[in-house]
Amino acid sequence: MSTPGQAAQRPSSHRQRVSRQVRLRRTVAVATALVLLGSIGYRQVTKDDGDPVRAVPAAAQGSSATSPAAKPSATSSATNAEDGSPTTETTAPDAKSVPQNGNGKITVVAVPEVKAATSGRTVRYTVEIEGGLGVDPAAVASTVQSVLLDSRGWQKIDGIRFVNVTPAEEERGAQVDIRVTLASPGLTDKLCAPMRTLSQVSCWNGERSVLNLRRWVLGDDSYGADVARYREYQVNHEVGHGLGHQHRSCPAPGERAPVMVQQTLSLGGCKPWPYPSGA
Repeated sequence: MSTPGQAAQRPSSHRQRVSRQVRLRRTVAVATALVLLGSIGYRQVTKDDGDPVRAVPAAAQGSSATSPAAKPSATSSATNAEDGSPTTETTAPDAKSVPQNGNGKITVVAVPEVKAATSGRTVRYTVEIEGGLGVDPAAVASTVQSVLLDSRGWQKIDGIRFVNVTPAEEERGAQVDIRVTLASPGLTDKLCAPMRTLSQVSCWNGERSVLNLRRWVLGDDSYGADVARYREYQVNHEVGHGLGHQHRSCPAPGERAPVMVQQTLSLGGCKPWPYPSGA
């Protein structure tokens, strides 16, 4: 335990991070309390990516799914501490800028044309976005595609090849294995039901990797201000469920977290890592 003098010497960034985490836990604690009101005993609640777990006191849940709010700031170039690769760090927008609901209509969007891998089991995917979210569909589609086709991604690990299904092909009834869907917090709750996402987290349900807009825009404390890096984790984690992968635990303190660790909730002593390879 630190003395008052020691605490005063901590960097301001540390104090801000702790403050965010305290507000974070309070938000999820209130949301969980509302869900549990009127219930007898424990009910099923959702942590991290929508998978049901036994309800536990909020104080025991560790880092949770909401990210409160930092003010917008200029983008700055940085170096990823994990592998030395360049990354872009931005401070997440204010949480109030994230709409609770879109228009409820999901649309398949086009991704950039690229040469698909020539070997491996074919996994057909779409990128889909709810209307009224205020996002750039082309940017979302490009991000999802780049994550799926990255050399550190599931293609290499699982011996598969991701093949995009275009809007026209989907309309004609083409087979789709995984629908990567960006949805408002309100629609996320509906798409993930009966799992309880509390408008805070993402999930895999049926054939959908549901990406909660709240997390897409704000990221999470596990990745600090690097929202772009968190999105890579968000896509890989939910698509990983679609490929049959289950949750994992941190193998040892200080190591990179496997992508199927519920990193939104807690790193368990590991370092954040958004890809299946390299952990």
